Amino acid sequence: MQNYNLIIADDDRTVRNLLKIKSSHYGFRPITAENGAEVLPLINDNIDVILLDIHMPVMGGLECLKALSDAGNTTPVVMLSGEKEASIAMQAIKLGALDYLSKPFDLDELFTVLRNAKKISAIQKENNTLKETLTDSISSPTDNGGLIAYSPATIKVQKQALKIATLDSTVLLTGESGTGKGVFARYIHANSDRSDKPFITVSCPSLPRELLESELFGHEKGAFTGAVKRRIGKIEAAEGGTIFLDEIGDLPIDLQPKLLNVLQDQEFTRIGGNKAFKSNVRIITATNINFKEKIANNEFREDLYYRISVIPLELPPLRERIEEIMPLCQHFCHTISKSRNSKPIRISTEAEAIFQSYSWPGNVRQLENLIERASAFCDDHIITINDLPSELTKPQEEVNIIGLAGKTLAEIEALAIQQTLAHCGGNKAETSRMLGITEKSIYNKMKRHQL
Repeated sequence: MQNYNLIIADDDRTVRNLLKIKSSHYGFRPITAENGAEVLPLINDNIDVILLDIHMPVMGGLECLKALSDAGNTTPVVMLSGEKEASIAMQAIKLGALDYLSKPFDLDELFTVLRNAKKISAIQKENNTLKETLTDSISSPTDNGGLIAYSPATIKVQKQALKIATLDSTVLLTGESGTGKGVFARYIHANSDRSDKPFITVSCPSLPRELLESELFGHEKGAFTGAVKRRIGKIEAAEGGTIFLDEIGDLPIDLQPKLLNVLQDQEFTRIGGNKAFKSNVRIITATNINFKEKIANNEFREDLYYRISVIPLELPPLRERIEEIMPLCQHFCHTISKSRNSKPIRISTEAEAIFQSYSWPGNVRQLENLIERASAFCDDHIITINDLPSELTKPQEEVNIIGLAGKTLAEIEALAIQQTLAHCGGNKAETSRMLGITEKSIYNKMKRHQL
């Protein structure tokens, strides 16, 4: 039975045996290997940490680390070396190593690093379970209609949306551009009694006034130049279902009375016609504008505003929904790889840290567009830091790599912590996420370096 959770790889038998004995005292169940080639067959889901010596025969630590990275390994790897060279440390970190210690090492320090790595491993396994659950739900769509809710803020809005779904009241979705108002509109429709009827979207600012009126209400033959035949509008086409009016704040003022008539009397007329048609549609609207300013400037009717905002729902921006960033990334990667009929697209651990620390001013739409762009240029279907635009990676690029030459590993570590702390405004939790270590480690390392 494979019940070991720590792999120790070192060609020095004395070091191997010492670490094996000591690791048992620290709560690990170790197994040893003499080189990297022996490590690869030992990898299984129970492994929490891998400890690799840099210099080993047959397959050295760096070569083994690269093989693990190429195979998609997410188990934390700690490197050991008899050399105090910054270039080797940087190479190991670049290949995905969690930490790097030089020989001779302090046993207490080593096992502090290994225990922290074990905690990170536990978090990663929980995250992988979450991603698998998400992938299953994507593969077998439900009435969520693509809605992903893991943060308290989004779950609250989701519960409210579910409660009002069976009502026929009009709903006004507000929030910053790109927060997913269209997804919530579909979610409300999918969970309503109208779910088997049409769901039709109209973007109010996307068409000029004349075409928008025809798009909404339809027209009779000969109503205007080019109207060679009768055409039904979106409100008529959505009969029995739901019509979603996106960016309702941009609806021209002279069309607003006609929409008000639909809401008040459930009636409308086609352009060029005199017959009033009854309408049975639920209207959901969305906006990111300030209605008070529009109303004060006589650009939006106050009576229409009260009609469309019977039930208002405000969607939180993505920066307040950090828990959803990686599930959303997973969703977009799955959708893109499926549409391209390609291998699954993954995101490197370093890129994940940047995604979770970025403010996302364009919200979910910006994240989706970035994933699509980055996935088009990435190598081996893995999105790395090198595939990200400068607005995300600039904080990392500000570190002068050339200036690291000749510095000790301790100085490099202290510099990384100082600069990341400054970038994060002193926020240690955010700093730990960007550096890919635990918050407890930040405090320990700050104390060690007297920061």
